[in-house]
Amino acid sequence: MLLVSLLPAIYLKPADSPILCSIDSTRTADALVWEITLTNTSDKRVDVESASLSLGVDTYMDKYPEWLDKFFPTFLYCERTHFYGYLQSPSGKILALASPDPIASWHLDYNISYEDPPGYPFWGHRIEDVKLDLLHCLPLPKHHPQTLSGLNPRQTITWTIYLKELDNLGQFACETSKMAGIPVIELEKTSYEPREKFSYKVHGEGVKVRARVSALKGSHKITATDKYGHKTTATVHIRRPWSKAITGARKAALRYKQHAGSHIETSYGFYSAFLAAKYFPDPEKDKQLVTRFDYLLNLQVDTVDAHPLIYESRIQNTAGIIGMLTDKYEAYGDMKDLRLASRLCDWLIDFSQAPDGAFMNGETVYTSVIYIAKSVMELAQAEEHSRDSSMIMDSYRHMTAAGKAVDQLVRARGDFNTEGEITFEDGMVSCSALQMGQLALLTGDPAKRALYTREMLRLLGEHDCLTQNFVPDARRRGGTLRFWEAQYDVMLIPNMISSPHGWSAWRAYATYYAYLLTGEEKWLRQTFDAADAFAQLIDGRTGELRWAFVVDPYVRGVQADEPIEGSSKDSLLSGNPNPACYPNHEKVLGECYVPMVSDYQTVNVCDNDVHEAFKFIAEAVLTRAFILERPDGSIGAYNCKVRRRGKTLIVKADEKQIKELSVNLKSDYEVRFSGNISSL
Repeated sequence: MLLVSLLPAIYLKPADSPILCSIDSTRTADALVWEITLTNTSDKRVDVESASLSLGVDTYMDKYPEWLDKFFPTFLYCERTHFYGYLQSPSGKILALASPDPIASWHLDYNISYEDPPGYPFWGHRIEDVKLDLLHCLPLPKHHPQTLSGLNPRQTITWTIYLKELDNLGQFACETSKMAGIPVIELEKTSYEPREKFSYKVHGEGVKVRARVSALKGSHKITATDKYGHKTTATVHIRRPWSKAITGARKAALRYKQHAGSHIETSYGFYSAFLAAKYFPDPEKDKQLVTRFDYLLNLQVDTVDAHPLIYESRIQNTAGIIGMLTDKYEAYGDMKDLRLASRLCDWLIDFSQAPDGAFMNGETVYTSVIYIAKSVMELAQAEEHSRDSSMIMDSYRHMTAAGKAVDQLVRARGDFNTEGEITFEDGMVSCSALQMGQLALLTGDPAKRALYTREMLRLLGEHDCLTQNFVPDARRRGGTLRFWEAQYDVMLIPNMISSPHGWSAWRAYATYYAYLLTGEEKWLRQTFDAADAFAQLIDGRTGELRWAFVVDPYVRGVQADEPIEGSSKDSLLSGNPNPACYPNHEKVLGECYVPMVSDYQTVNVCDNDVHEAFKFIAEAVLTRAFILERPDGSIGAYNCKVRRRGKTLIVKADEKQIKELSVNLKSDYEVRFSGNISSL
């Protein structure tokens, strides 16, 4: 039914270009085929900004439950010789599209949410249209066609585009290759250890593959060329030590200054700071960061009566401070930090928890705005294991409150609230899923554990449409598809997909918990792919931290990229400054990392939210190795090496700080490991 309803259209920029357009549509047994023809009717070469094909697919997600059947442009990919991709709905429907002809680029039309001040828009959380740019001006990423910026005199070009509905993503690579006659590389995973053999499938006719296993850390290319000359590329990454990621993030927390105000993410670097101090003490750096934290804490919190001094309705700020105080306590052992976190949590519960369990900001459920219940559970665990036995009742009280909040999310069945414009929102869904998974691991009730696990897995399935689960690029694998953060984080407009972004870690928490709850290796692969993509946000050559990776191939925007006078990094900062209201510069960017700005920008910017990615790395993969037995009897190993001697497995951790081993075996093995061993 979807294919029947599509109404494609061509849009030219500039609109008065002397280019004649036509679209012919036919049907095969199971696919829709479009033939698009562009003709230059003049005797002069015509260069355009773009000649774009609108697919006519409804992507506007604004209401539950209707958004479950809307399509998100999950994966769109240009090669120099062809194009392929898919759109996916939360309900799991897949629309595959491909062309054996080179397509210059693609772009998304994003909505405008509001203006502040009047006449200066902030961009919204919804996608109005998906367009394939048959022609497009340069610059474009290197793997895109580089000669499709216009038409020569009287030139005609025809593109054939195939569209097909699929039942699941597992069909995509094979069906797309057959449908369009192009090679498709299907990567089992993108993150590898040194000397580990690359694992992938290549679909296509007469394909020749070039790939070289290497011990060198960094990115490595796989190339597949079919008998028709179509060339497809993919990259995998041999990861660097996790310890370098965490210590690099701590160093960045000093360079890109943390500050206080209306948004907790402006000081998210303290998570990296305290987690690094816990495992890799560095007295000089740690002292500087603790001094900065204590200074900012006193600007925001009454530490005597334990309540926020500013923006009390933004309860995610208080929850974040609770989380940071908990990590600070675990790094340094100062009970004053834990007791303050405990009292702030009591305030949070009294101030914001509704009778149904939800944590509220006014009339809006905020439980899944930066995972408030997770922060409460982290505190409760620290209280339970603290040296002060009097905090056992605090732990019980706080865990009970978190449980009530998660139960409300379970009852909501996906009809969630979030901060800002309502949509099928990345963080709203992933934060709900991760909090269910975390509580499932902590509860002693088997029935509740099963319920939380089941609902978490359902949400992860819906969230697949917002996740780069297929992309053949190790920089992006596991990133979630956000597109409204640049304006707030790095003062760059308009919208652009930032993936991975710090908030991509929220799904990664959920996949990590999903593995611990189910033992299914696919969740562990997704966890490690995402963690490695996050670690690459630190440049492996220079050590510089980048804010996020921009997926869109071409964005013409403006950035307020000079210090703005009128505020100080040492004062309280607030609001969302509109980049267009300040001195700015035009920039063209695409498929690239975007630098941090908080090392020089003095107004409220939120680029330190990137540290959520490193918080996740510390909690999930920094100190734990994993072994598992696959259906064929082979042993899978993550963060370790395994030698088998008869019925004994000898496990050696890849890094010194890895002291825990997660064991997921069906056969009767003796496991030898120098640290702590746990089983699924």
